Amino acid sequence: MMGHETMPKTQSDNLARWANLYGDFYPEGTRRDLEFRLTRSLIFAARRWTTRSEETVKAATGLSRARWQTLFSIAFIDTPVTILQLAERVGVQWPTLVRTLNGLEEGGFIQRIDNPDDRRSRRIQITPEGRAMVARVQPVLDPARSAALAALSDDELGEMTALMDRIAKPQPE
Repeated sequence: MMGHETMPKTQSDNLARWANLYGDFYPEGTRRDLEFRLTRSLIFAARRWTTRSEETVKAATGLSRARWQTLFSIAFIDTPVTILQLAERVGVQWPTLVRTLNGLEEGGFIQRIDNPDDRRSRRIQITPEGRAMVARVQPVLDPARSAALAALSDDELGEMTALMDRIAKPQPE
């Protein structure tokens, strides 16, 4: 891993250009400085990917990012799932997910079915139309993802995934 002083500056991380008081908050080379720069880079990368993927897929299919991401999560499982289980898998709050599911159901991409384990809840399953939409999204999304990550080797992709998983791991309270 490169030391802070030799890190290449990117446009998104070149604080020296405009943040002339940054060092008053985060002295250069300290752990807090490195943590701030990393989290800022994560945010910029996530925003850039979110914008690129959403615009690309929406232009080709009309689906919003929330809808195609949710649809993929449902397509990846072989049994119907409850809303709470799905909310955990896609990392969103229940009310937000319900709005997304309502739109997917209106489009005929999912259906809600009775939950034999709990009559108070329903399960979600993908429809044939939903599977067809996943088949339309994937060939649009995969090349965009490949282009965004082309500068990274397979080993780097694996290493970054492991690091991101460590960062995303829930912290003890």
